[in-house]
Amino acid sequence: MKICYINFNLNNSRDQITLMGLRENGIEVKEIYDNTRGFRKYLNISKKYNSYGKDCDFVMVGYSGAVLVILMRFLTRKKIIFNTLSSFYDSMIRSRFGGVIFTPKSIWYYIIDFFAFHFADLSFIECQSQKDLVIKVFRINPIKISVHPVGVDDKEFYFDSAIPKRSQFTVVFRGMFLPEAGADVVILAAKELERENIMFRIIGRGLLKKDIENLVKELNPSNLELITERLPIEDLRRSMLECHLSLGQLADHPRVDTTIPHKAFESMAMKIPYITGENKGVLEIIEDNKSCFVVPKGDYKALAQKIIELRNKPEKLKEVAENAYNLYKQKFTSKDLAEKIIQRIKRI
Repeated sequence: MKICYINFNLNNSRDQITLMGLRENGIEVKEIYDNTRGFRKYLNISKKYNSYGKDCDFVMVGYSGAVLVILMRFLTRKKIIFNTLSSFYDSMIRSRFGGVIFTPKSIWYYIIDFFAFHFADLSFIECQSQKDLVIKVFRINPIKISVHPVGVDDKEFYFDSAIPKRSQFTVVFRGMFLPEAGADVVILAAKELERENIMFRIIGRGLLKKDIENLVKELNPSNLELITERLPIEDLRRSMLECHLSLGQLADHPRVDTTIPHKAFESMAMKIPYITGENKGVLEIIEDNKSCFVVPKGDYKALAQKIIELRNKPEKLKEVAENAYNLYKQKFTSKDLAEKIIQRIKRI
């Protein structure tokens, strides 16, 4: 099998993990990408495909490449697979636009999504909850949507027993500052536990960066370290592995039910016990008290209480981290995930 893999750029987790897994399974992949500004990138991608992509068996369009699905539908008769993580509707309108639907940008994103999902012969998305949303919002035949989690690049995020835990019990929140993430919940929990000898480390940036910085400045919790610069992967990995608990998406926001954050897989692969809000998407793959810990959405007091409880149960932390690590090794390595992708493509 030969796959022509197309996107504007391939520097994202979804594409990198898929490409690595496909090659680990012996699939020949030809990469086509171009992020030139303006309309020229579409011409460049079209030329590259016509030059050396036509001999492939399938065309796969990568993460956030919805416009390219539409373009390729007019350039090829081959089967097109859209390897998206979620819809623009979910990631942009429900998250960044706060659910406001009737604006020029949101209408544009909806139209692009609509045609991309209908033009693709098969689309891969990250969880069943996201699939249910896409089917409902865009009226897609369920057979054209397949669930495939993103996984993690285990050359970057992996368990390393040589890195010791900090002497002070520390929890880490790593991720983008988006409405669904719940970084504000973490800050409030840190303030709640200011006198409990528990340290919080927040590593992130993004849309709500100023809001998060302002909240930290306002509450000024003495037990919180805020890191907003981009860390080299070696430093990021160490900064996470030093901690005793990893925090997931914690906001009371509709989008948490339709996503699985990257840090869930990162935590599993690094053998760090993981706390998540009571979110449908991530709970499709992990289970409370077996491979993760669950708290109510948006409840910083419940989060604080759970952290205190777990600090006093080191054996339970070790057991759950080990279970999650084994689950990752069994089901969610790049090779395993790509093998399932290959089997699904063969059935188109």
